[in-house]
Amino acid sequence: MSSIRDEQVESDLMEAGVPVEPRIVLEPRNLRVAYGKGQDAFTAIGDISFQVRAGEFLSVVGPSGCGKTTLLKALSGLLRPTSGAVLVNGAPVDGVSPGLAMVFQEYTRSLLPWLSVRANVEFPLRGTGRRTGRAEVTRRADEALIAVGLHGAGDKYPWQLSGGMQQRVAIARALAYRPTVLLMDEPFAALDAQTRSELEDLLLKVHRETGMTIVFVTHDIDEAVYLGDRIVVLTHRPTEVKVSLDVDLPRPRNQIESKALPRFVALRTEVLSLILAERSTQSSD
Repeated sequence: MSSIRDEQVESDLMEAGVPVEPRIVLEPRNLRVAYGKGQDAFTAIGDISFQVRAGEFLSVVGPSGCGKTTLLKALSGLLRPTSGAVLVNGAPVDGVSPGLAMVFQEYTRSLLPWLSVRANVEFPLRGTGRRTGRAEVTRRADEALIAVGLHGAGDKYPWQLSGGMQQRVAIARALAYRPTVLLMDEPFAALDAQTRSELEDLLLKVHRETGMTIVFVTHDIDEAVYLGDRIVVLTHRPTEVKVSLDVDLPRPRNQIESKALPRFVALRTEVLSLILAERSTQSSD
């Protein structure tokens, strides 16, 4: 209930014209993940701390194999950290947090093929303990399907849809759930370039219209710059935060015009240089 009161206070202050510092909604604090024990111990996440502000679109990049997916699993509560903590709205997360939702890269595995598109979108609302009424479930599903351009596809099954449309279903399911933070693990990596750009723009539209907080893990540097308000660059394993960069590109963004801006090119070059430096360090270890 405290987070709801905080949001109301924040809204009242903004309406009164009082500058408000965005709330911190997600914070990994000295997060560490290790596998095994003794001499066989392997440290995947070394020591990671950063903050995600309400309404922020945070991109996370790093060298291949640095543990980006491991980090996201720890943030979501799917993986218990060895030490440190994950805070959602200031409260420590113990297990899977009801305030978080996750969209995976492998959408074919995350959707239930025996359920219709609409039933897939409604599914998490029926087992959350939130006691969401039938009318509210229907309304949320309708709104989410409209938001991702699938309003007329509710009676179809996932296997009847293209890969891009299946990923839209996965995004709609997360939107209907209305999480505090939406975590996305390279959600467009398996799609062709045209579909990928369409879904990037769809995600920007959803972010603009809902104000949802998004943490987006990707290996694609152009994608990280194009989508993000800020980019967290990770080191190689054991993973730590190398640097956090503000993306000072104007919004709304456009696939052609935004990517032609000198500032876009400069940011992309800076992020690439940081990652290449990490690869070089790893090779010399």
